[in-house]
Amino acid sequence: MRSLYADKHNRYWRNEISVNKGNTQGLCEHSTAYWVIPPVTTIVHLVPTISPSITATPLYDVPRQVASSLADFTAVTVDEVAKLISSAPNKTCQLDIAPSWLVKDMIGLLLPFIALLFNKSLTTGCFPAEFNEAIVRPLLKRDGLDLIDLKNYRPVSNLPFLSKLLERVVQARL
Repeated sequence: MRSLYADKHNRYWRNEISVNKGNTQGLCEHSTAYWVIPPVTTIVHLVPTISPSITATPLYDVPRQVASSLADFTAVTVDEVAKLISSAPNKTCQLDIAPSWLVKDMIGLLLPFIALLFNKSLTTGCFPAEFNEAIVRPLLKRDGLDLIDLKNYRPVSNLPFLSKLLERVVQARL
């Protein structure tokens, strides 16, 4: 799906640039329309072609009862963030802005900002978009399995350091 979207994106921009050569205002108008409308329409048109079973599958009725609401979450303290950071392993993901060892070394300077970020996330109910990304790598389930057969692999997601910490904060409050 990602490659289909990338191909469409590349074709669209090549066409727009060639049609609006020398007309920057026209190019800007088209770019605004592109970013607002086509991604949604592209997805809507692609879903039936991906798999007919997707459209035939009945919607699952999710119960509306929630054990705790976001308003029930207590604020994250600087001490709590300090304990989380100091107890976390020194593993770094390619998506991290700074390696985890550097965050640990600069803990005194970063604590208030990290605590503020976590508290804003809890009060607004928004998980930062950067935390939703992961590096996914296939890992062989066990030694001796056929390397060519894809079912012998499982996906392993490497998440950003702060994403893991925020998940631990939320888990502690559920």
